[in-house]
Amino acid sequence: MTGNMAKKPTETSPDKQRLSSSGFIYLGLFLGIACGLFFGEMAGGLQIVGDVFIRLLQITVIPYISLSLITGIGGLTYKEVVSHAIKGGGIFLLLSTITLVIVVLIPLSFPDWLSSSFFSIQQLEESSKPDFLRLFIPSNPVHAYAFALVPAIVIFSILVGISLIGISNNEVLLEPLRVLNTAMMRITSLVGKLAPIGVFALIASAVGTIAFEDLARLQVYIIVYALIALVLSLIILPGIITIFTPFKQKHIRKALRTPLITAFATGSSLIVLPMLIQQCKQLFADYSLSAAIDQEEAEASIKVLIPTFYTFPSPMALLSISFVLFGGWYIGSDIPAAEYPRLILIGVPSLFGGTLLTIPSLLDLLKLPNDLFQLFVSIDVIIARFGTLISVMHYATIGLVGTMALVGHIRLRWNRLIWITLASTALIIPILFGVRIFFSTIVVAPYTMSDMLKSLNFLDTTTPAKVYNEIPESLLHAGKGPDSFAQIQNRGVLRTCYQPDEFPSSFINNADPPRLVGFDIEMAHRLAETLGLSLELLPAETESTAKMLLDRGVCDILMRTLPVTPVRAQKFGLTTPVYRSSIGFVVLDHRRNEFRNWEEIRQNGKRLHLGVEDSQGNVERLNRITNGNIVPIRDSRKKIRILESGAENIDAIADMAEEAAALTILYPQFSHVVPQPPIFLPVSYAVARGNDDLLRIVNSWILMTKEEGLIDALYRHWMLGEATEAERLPRWSIIQNVLGWVE
Repeated sequence: MTGNMAKKPTETSPDKQRLSSSGFIYLGLFLGIACGLFFGEMAGGLQIVGDVFIRLLQITVIPYISLSLITGIGGLTYKEVVSHAIKGGGIFLLLSTITLVIVVLIPLSFPDWLSSSFFSIQQLEESSKPDFLRLFIPSNPVHAYAFALVPAIVIFSILVGISLIGISNNEVLLEPLRVLNTAMMRITSLVGKLAPIGVFALIASAVGTIAFEDLARLQVYIIVYALIALVLSLIILPGIITIFTPFKQKHIRKALRTPLITAFATGSSLIVLPMLIQQCKQLFADYSLSAAIDQEEAEASIKVLIPTFYTFPSPMALLSISFVLFGGWYIGSDIPAAEYPRLILIGVPSLFGGTLLTIPSLLDLLKLPNDLFQLFVSIDVIIARFGTLISVMHYATIGLVGTMALVGHIRLRWNRLIWITLASTALIIPILFGVRIFFSTIVVAPYTMSDMLKSLNFLDTTTPAKVYNEIPESLLHAGKGPDSFAQIQNRGVLRTCYQPDEFPSSFINNADPPRLVGFDIEMAHRLAETLGLSLELLPAETESTAKMLLDRGVCDILMRTLPVTPVRAQKFGLTTPVYRSSIGFVVLDHRRNEFRNWEEIRQNGKRLHLGVEDSQGNVERLNRITNGNIVPIRDSRKKIRILESGAENIDAIADMAEEAAALTILYPQFSHVVPQPPIFLPVSYAVARGNDDLLRIVNSWILMTKEEGLIDALYRHWMLGEATEAERLPRWSIIQNVLGWVE
């Protein structure tokens, strides 16, 4: 097609109503941002208004996609269907290749920061696998429609459309379906008039509830993703359209601004597909291409191409693979470049099942902590809005370029190709290296996880307690044997042994003044409070020391969660299990993959030197499981000295997984690994062997606190790091922090 065959639209060609609607949407966007900043968390109540708007938009999406495919394909020939698949698929492969190149370049933007994470129970769970058969094969079309399984709906609609090709009287069905499809479009247009209100409510709620602390920790990825998304959606993808079609970038962006803004506000590209298809058809009409191409044929092609390729992974989905690379950097375990091909070959097909299934499986594939998935979920509310811009422009690119190819009027414009290539390179490379330099030299994030761990405090108020740093001689020599519960009641004091420097079970925090805190310590406070006793806490450096103190009656109970073993049951009176833990390892970052499963550990056992706390039960169990060379570690302080020295003579240190994770927070050059499949261990407290009276009382208390949810709450508080979330201050807002109008 030559340049004079199409008249370019003038600046006044779009109708005034459409310009006015776009202006109101922009106004809603900016007012939503202002409202969120002004009212803060109070703006979260507007989410219900946004939800209503989203649901109204969703009413027609599934019917529109299905009807568009059936009527579009049903009106084609078999040859035209093949042509749609080849030419649309070619554009899709081009866009996907460009996106994947950017994905593997994104790690260039990551600065050198130390990091680590609390333990996560997700490390013990198998990631769910996408059910591709259920997702793509419409064995029950009614079920697919009811549960919005878009890929299955698309396959079903394509099959129905193909089956209608060549039937002599197919217009008897196709014409009513076209009328119904037009009705769906009218409903979308009516709902679209509410877009300014919906955009305002959604943006105000999002801006008002996003925690600035989360943005600060994840700002590198958010900024890189947002900048890349803007370049892709506003420069590269529109540029590709201009390379093959007569459309100009400014006209493309102007025609598509309403679906772009609506998608950004709602965080969904699916619900704007009807609007997008209509705007693409309008772009053809604005350029007066009817002299060169069949307008009806072009509109039919757009209605087939966009819904069909919606089921394929868009650049937004492909960009999500970069989060796995970011996750490795975030915890200080960079993914080597040699793993990139495997990541892409496995990740891209998995994206047909959605990012919520793909990201956990890729984290598992690369042996990264699954709790990184929670980070992805927390920032997805932000990055998804930028990602929808890419998706909308991606579908528009396939629809516009694919349609021009199908009608035989596509032409490669070399001058535009050269300009877009140079402009894209001149934007992408400075973005990547600019973010790296900026965060490496100007905004250098200090490592704060260890300070956060050491600053943890009790979940609730506790009973007064007397804490000993050493065992008083008077108690040590006065003990003649364990006291019964009646004797403890007469004394009025519960004497509890604890093991020092066991993060996060028992440790001295950095409060002013410092306090002895931790999971086991708070459990001791709760037990004393329930029994109506005051509390004394006495240190027991080792398990053998604790046994001696219990047998002499210096301590009544050892509040140190010990894995239940037959050997320990012979030395102590073990309580009913407090919770279930698993075996974990503390290893240097670059060696974490050597400990990803027990089979590999056993194969390398003769070459491994594995440290473990010095007790007969621990040493024997680890030797039996690993067949390695076991190095007994006397106590927690010795373990800390080994880590401070870089663990030169030890390949890994075995510990309960929760405590292994805490150690890597203190020493972020190490990683914690839970070998698969997890080996679970019930952990209990201990009393002197034979002190059955006290044992029954403690067992009853543990069962009671489990039913009340106390143990679960304390576990989440201390072991999973929820304490850091609980101490978070209310979200900053102008009305509260600047004007002081509300408390």
